[in-house]
Amino acid sequence: MVRMYRFVFAEWLRMRRLRLTWVLLALLLGILALQVNGMLSELEGLKTEVETGISLSDDTPLSPNQIEGNLFLIELREKDLRYPAFIGTVARLSTGFGWFFVILFTVVFGGEDFNRRTLPVILARGVRRRDYLIARILALWLAMGMAVVIIMVLASACGPYVHMQVTDDPISLIGLGDALLWVLRSWLTCLPFIVAVLFWAVLARNMGPALGVGIGLHTLEYLYGLVIPFLAVVSASADLIGGDVPLIYRLQIKLFSITLGYNADLFLYWGAPYMRDPIFVAQTLGLNDVSLMPTTPTYALALLSGYTVLFFGLTLWLLQRRDVTYGP
Repeated sequence: MVRMYRFVFAEWLRMRRLRLTWVLLALLLGILALQVNGMLSELEGLKTEVETGISLSDDTPLSPNQIEGNLFLIELREKDLRYPAFIGTVARLSTGFGWFFVILFTVVFGGEDFNRRTLPVILARGVRRRDYLIARILALWLAMGMAVVIIMVLASACGPYVHMQVTDDPISLIGLGDALLWVLRSWLTCLPFIVAVLFWAVLARNMGPALGVGIGLHTLEYLYGLVIPFLAVVSASADLIGGDVPLIYRLQIKLFSITLGYNADLFLYWGAPYMRDPIFVAQTLGLNDVSLMPTTPTYALALLSGYTVLFFGLTLWLLQRRDVTYGP
């Protein structure tokens, strides 16, 4: 236990000295600032459209339905930007581009010992391969936790200022627990990404291919979620009203429902209203079964846990059988 603690601490110090750590954190904070500013601008634009009854995009009069839709969006945006819900909103926003930063950081730090050929030296000092892998995962996970804490502290400090821009209501701490749960879930969902990406780093024994596979798979997964609504329109039967869901569409949704990113999102939205494009499209087309997507957070948690155990086992198996000629 003492040796493990020392090794994790050594890994932590090495990450702190890595310039990429602070560069990625600064980029993430900059993107979050732009996203929050965009939400404020969007809110102001929606309010202007409701007050004038004119669309800002094409200067056409808004219909009653459009005005009602704007009012609904205004309510949602104000709820997200009020304090302390703003803390949870920032935590949720950080997981958008944040997954790509997690993948990049994990690949660079996780593949460093292969690129520099320092892994045999580490193991020759008596560090077991299992302890090495666990320490590396814990160090990366703790680093992500520190990033989440920094984001939470900054959101807590800036939240009252954003709150005053959104509403004149006094600040209340009601909802602080839910906001902190968002923060906690944001950190927990980093673990399966870290373990999965470490598997690719160990398998490739090189940062380049592992980075390509990690970011490529997550990008394809994200794009697949965007494409599913268009596939639904193409594969829908001619008689849309009351029609059955086509088999090809069922298969596409089932495939998407087991992806890492989808289940991470589902876990993050635990207990909150949740809507994905496939469900929305099926309902819009008037198809009978609009509950094709598993929408149970416990299902997502079980799948994320399964991914973590699976990739940890595969990575440990690779470390035990390949690449290293020294160490226990």
